[in-house]
Amino acid sequence: MTSVRIEALDPLDPRALHAVSAFLHEMVERVDANALTADPADENEGYVDNGFFLVAFNDRDIVVGCGALQEIEPGVGQIRRMWVDPVLRGTGIGRRLLSALEGAAAVAGFETITLEAYEGLTEAILLYETSGYMRVEPEDAAPDDLRFYEKRIITWTT
Repeated sequence: MTSVRIEALDPLDPRALHAVSAFLHEMVERVDANALTADPADENEGYVDNGFFLVAFNDRDIVVGCGALQEIEPGVGQIRRMWVDPVLRGTGIGRRLLSALEGAAAVAGFETITLEAYEGLTEAILLYETSGYMRVEPEDAAPDDLRFYEKRIITWTT
């Protein structure tokens, strides 16, 4: 496993914005040609008041991954913006980010976590499915190439 540290950052911190920019560029290349119409700061604004934004750094303090968790309704959080530098995929960074997001969700009292993944993001789908996320049907009309997942979590009480 690659040596990384994961930090919760202000979603508008330049390092968080850098991570989202990398995420959006990859989305353009792999699944959604319109992804770059979004401004990273606009994309992260929703995590300022009701979410968490985590960034993974390597031992040289370079951003190598990110993930966000946002409350979408009481007791339910949604994971978004999961990204790991393509060179470092398969090294455990994504699993560590996902685990950290799940821990933050448990501490916040969420009972369920949801997420979405495009079918072309095979690495992400494998990560989610091997981490206990179950595929669910969308409540509303959705693109055919978008998969929806859900996981019940154990909440921590003090």
